[in-house]
Amino acid sequence: MRIGITTHNYPPHLGGLEVIVRELAVGFSRSHEVIVVTTAWAGETGVTTEGGVVIHRLPAWHGSEEWGVPYATPYGSGVRGAMSALRSCDVLHAHGSLYATTILAYLARRSSTPVFITEHVGFVTYQSPALNLVQRAAWTAIGNPAVRKSAKVIAYNSRVRDWLASRFGNDAVAFIPNGVDTVMFAPGGALARRQARERLGLPLNGVLGLFVGRAAQKKNLDAVLGFSRQEYRLVVCGARRDLGGDVLNLGVVPYAHMPDVFAAGDFLIHAATGEGFPVTVQEAMASGLPVALLWDPGYEGAVEQRAVTSAGSLAELATVAEELARSVAKREELGQQSRDFAVRRWNWSQTIEQHLDLFQKARVAS
Repeated sequence: MRIGITTHNYPPHLGGLEVIVRELAVGFSRSHEVIVVTTAWAGETGVTTEGGVVIHRLPAWHGSEEWGVPYATPYGSGVRGAMSALRSCDVLHAHGSLYATTILAYLARRSSTPVFITEHVGFVTYQSPALNLVQRAAWTAIGNPAVRKSAKVIAYNSRVRDWLASRFGNDAVAFIPNGVDTVMFAPGGALARRQARERLGLPLNGVLGLFVGRAAQKKNLDAVLGFSRQEYRLVVCGARRDLGGDVLNLGVVPYAHMPDVFAAGDFLIHAATGEGFPVTVQEAMASGLPVALLWDPGYEGAVEQRAVTSAGSLAELATVAEELARSVAKREELGQQSRDFAVRRWNWSQTIEQHLDLFQKARVAS
């Protein structure tokens, strides 16, 4: 089977969605031919083969990233070749209902080719009324028609699944949790922590709380910077930021070095709203880190609330973080629970097989 994947961003662009798409693409390629159509980033452009996957990176406009909205729009050379490659596929798998790359998939496909859409976040409420208005219009004009034409829309977050089901019906939605690489992300012990801190230029002593996330309003970094932090120092990575003060700012860390980031920390603070289920949380838990998590009911399908230290508000999250920083015993106990849960429940092989099963059934039906 030839599988075509479209996604607005793909590594080397950093982010949780990018990790998910790459894991799926490489996993599919172990038994099928896979073509990815995405956008150019950081000088990576043109057609390449990586990990058994043929990747078309198209020139694109990324200007909306300045507003914390990663909406890439491809244009120019390479689009025609990418569309021809997609037209040759037996199944198309698009990421995000609203994106230009999803529109590209529909424009390229043959009439009998089933299209699947993984919807990562549903409707994200931004602080900006203008962005919310644009998003509502986009769902009306682009998202709703795209989902209705799809063979299935896939969700990995209970909130997104329920939101989709309320709009399109239960039969339109498939729920498939994501996996995590529990070999790449694994506990390393005290020596690994010290070595990771040395490599990253972090203090060798003291409690370090991690914040990992790109520059976007929904990540709520401003709120975390306002936490009292009496018992720990804050380490931030994921974007180029001017933070100042006593914050340890790692900036943009290549994904291959993220195991060092988790090894160096004592716990993770995740304060975002409007997420799918955060890849950062999965990787931290697989690394044996306790997580102070701003709870979203949509996470229930992916993680048990007792496997993390959850908070119902940002104020409560600040208290939870202080409590974790204060107690070594609590961090060790929760970290072990985190690791055990990740190994037991998050399996990329199972996630990939569930996708392929959907694809095969739709292909037979068509």
